[in-house]
Amino acid sequence: MESHWTIMNTAHPIAAATALFVILSGLPSAATSNPTAGDPVRAALAHTMAVDVWPAGLVAVRDTDEEIRTYASGVMELGSPEKVRADSQIRIGSNTKTFTSALVMQLVGEGTISLDEAVETYLPGVIQHPQVTGQDITIRQLLQHTSGLPDMDGDIGDHLLEWQHRYISPRASLDLALAHPVSNAPGEAFEYSNSNYILAGLIIEAVAGRPLAEVIDERIITPLGLEDTYFPDQGEQIIRGDHPHSYIPLGDDPVDYTDFDPSWGYAAGAMVSTTEDLTAFYSALATGDVVADAQLAEMRKTIPAESLWQGAAYGLGLISFELSCGVTAWGHGGDVPGTVSRVAATEDGRAAAIAVTQNPTSVEADARLRGLIDTAICAV
Repeated sequence: MESHWTIMNTAHPIAAATALFVILSGLPSAATSNPTAGDPVRAALAHTMAVDVWPAGLVAVRDTDEEIRTYASGVMELGSPEKVRADSQIRIGSNTKTFTSALVMQLVGEGTISLDEAVETYLPGVIQHPQVTGQDITIRQLLQHTSGLPDMDGDIGDHLLEWQHRYISPRASLDLALAHPVSNAPGEAFEYSNSNYILAGLIIEAVAGRPLAEVIDERIITPLGLEDTYFPDQGEQIIRGDHPHSYIPLGDDPVDYTDFDPSWGYAAGAMVSTTEDLTAFYSALATGDVVADAQLAEMRKTIPAESLWQGAAYGLGLISFELSCGVTAWGHGGDVPGTVSRVAATEDGRAAAIAVTQNPTSVEADARLRGLIDTAICAV
């Protein structure tokens, strides 16, 4: 399936699996947790719930005064009458990449990493490929997806049931990826690949001398007070807090893919959060509270990324696009089996996030999720 944000998966060929999707029936009608007459966000959520038949949808909106509005529609589990909670935790997929990029940029600001230094400097001998070496690729090219490195997406996404409860180390994920040909010479073109951010995570660990989960917690999660956000422990398969079930379409019936080992996502897509925490992080990043101004400016140096969707541009772990109200939004998105999230923020601190518990099966469904982000930010 051609995708927009969907290409920002921890393993974007999940889109191929969703092409097999059979429309679920018997879902409850859309209803929000805090209905307000004339609320455009409520209306947009109700519309996509009705048209796209998501099992559950969650939305958080943050204004310039850091006031939060949350919405929830749908059920915690198919076949159950229990309504989903707005503060439910969800797997955030490739939104993890923005956390990883922000960590790298903090280390750049401290002088321990250089954006235009070769990967080989920090990870000697790790990139073993007949067409490219770590000496040929820079840190900037990793963060901007211009390294040309192949992905392991087909190895994982085409065999989801086999990988549901299987652990794989970051180095082994790279080995899967590097068995494939490169897409282009380093710096030549934008080509989205999770391998770039697996390498970025390994570089953070090499420089910091600590596990990635610990570095994310100490440098971002704890300072920002993101109490419902975490990087899973090795082998951790169950989301820690209250969470809706999520489903993938395989065969004639939806498969519950709520519990799985996200190790193949690692620094490219393993994290768990809430829509409210996501708005807090992206708002803080957009307003300069996560990385220094010089490094934030580097993150916002974009190149065209039309393979994502028309008008998209990719920086360093951030995607920019123009909103209907005439401002630029900076965000990302994440697709893992059964859960899809979209999030963006503006430079004045407005932010919105949406998550649904099934993968979109059409360009139109995905566009409605992005459209809801536009509606939400422009309405505050």
